[in-house]
Amino acid sequence: MRTLIVLLLLVGFISTSQAQQITELEEAKVNFALNPIKISSNLEEYTFIVEESFAGEFIKNPIAFMKENFDIKAFITSIDNDKYDEFLVTFKSSKGYLEANYDKDGTLVETSQRFKDIVLPLNVRRELYKNNIGWTMVQNKYMASGKSDRIDKEVYKIKLENGKKSLNVKIDPRDIGNSEVASH
Repeated sequence: MRTLIVLLLLVGFISTSQAQQITELEEAKVNFALNPIKISSNLEEYTFIVEESFAGEFIKNPIAFMKENFDIKAFITSIDNDKYDEFLVTFKSSKGYLEANYDKDGTLVETSQRFKDIVLPLNVRRELYKNNIGWTMVQNKYMASGKSDRIDKEVYKIKLENGKKSLNVKIDPRDIGNSEVASH
């Protein structure tokens, strides 16, 4: 009797496995946000939370990340709003944000970035260590702005401590090697 039940189960399994068909799906199109998820909107201002594939992906180069993962023209089409001449789109992560200002045609006009407690670039770390031996970094802020996708102005504000003493240092990464680090 067992062999008969096993035989019937085997025949049933073979007959159903041959009856299945392969269904080929069409290509999926992604509209305006691959990684960012829209969280809020206020007329011409839109805010997105950034979901990174790995830690530091967004902070490494926020403008490049935005260009790879956000299609402003598709976004403008999807909101279907002809009343505004410009759109302010903010991309937020746990470490800071990037604000991008677009005109009504989807051209990037200007950007502004602000991040805190990030890993400093190697040249900034070297300059900081060389000029502040014995001091410990306790916090930092990175601020940058510029026209289009170009960064025209950037600065690292770093707070250092040595025992009970504290020191605030500003570093412009474009001035490294050209002049001394400004501190106050």
